[in-house]
Amino acid sequence: MKDLRMLKTLILVMLMLIAATMMHDVNANSSDSYQYTPVPNDLTVEIKYPLDAYPNQTITVNVTIKAWTNLIVNRTVIELYTFNNLTREDELFYSIEYVSKPESLLGGESLNETSYEVKIPNYAANVLYGKIILKWTVKGTEESTVYERKPTFVMGYLRNPELERLRSEVTELEEENAELKRNLTNLNNTLTGLEEENIVLKGNVTDLNDTLTELLNNLTDLENRYEGELSGTRNVTIILAITTVFFVATTAYLFMRKPKQYW
Repeated sequence: MKDLRMLKTLILVMLMLIAATMMHDVNANSSDSYQYTPVPNDLTVEIKYPLDAYPNQTITVNVTIKAWTNLIVNRTVIELYTFNNLTREDELFYSIEYVSKPESLLGGESLNETSYEVKIPNYAANVLYGKIILKWTVKGTEESTVYERKPTFVMGYLRNPELERLRSEVTELEEENAELKRNLTNLNNTLTGLEEENIVLKGNVTDLNDTLTELLNNLTDLENRYEGELSGTRNVTIILAITTVFFVATTAYLFMRKPKQYW
């Protein structure tokens, strides 16, 4: 039992690796197909299905068989499996019974391609894979040979809507972050320009202060110089006024002292 569980775990890991490889190899086509030829020149089983899908989605699976020699297809069943997101175990969720009773085919003939609408369960996660239960009989000249095969194949990657939404939000946040970085760069450039203008203005203010100081010093010198000259002029004016008053007084006195003439 332990060995069987280990083998099962190993198979699951291998399927996950295959699914990851398929996810990186997605092209513009929206569907893929699996062709199984168990024995060369006997028959080919072709299964067509979407390359990827979502949980709780209905997908279309097409199945057909082509014979390369005269044979009888005894039974063909395609079992579909997925990982259960809750139990973390692989689980059979759909079984397609393509051939339930023997069908005779001549070399080059094909059975009708049949479409099946398959609902993927809501609990499905990671990948879808299938198992073909195939039994056929090759008609011989003397005796017939019966073959039976049960191959497993990976159908595709199951997309996660929540994860895709988060990825979309991350992309939007990255774009917003890039825009904010551009705005911050522009603001830094503007700030640098304003700082340079401020330095120039400070230099102009310093020059104006120096010029104003020089003008104030010149004005002080002029005030001091003219204050001395005005003081000297004021003294001369006083002396001249005194002299004039004295001259007028003297003249009046002499006039009054002039001898009277008698006629």
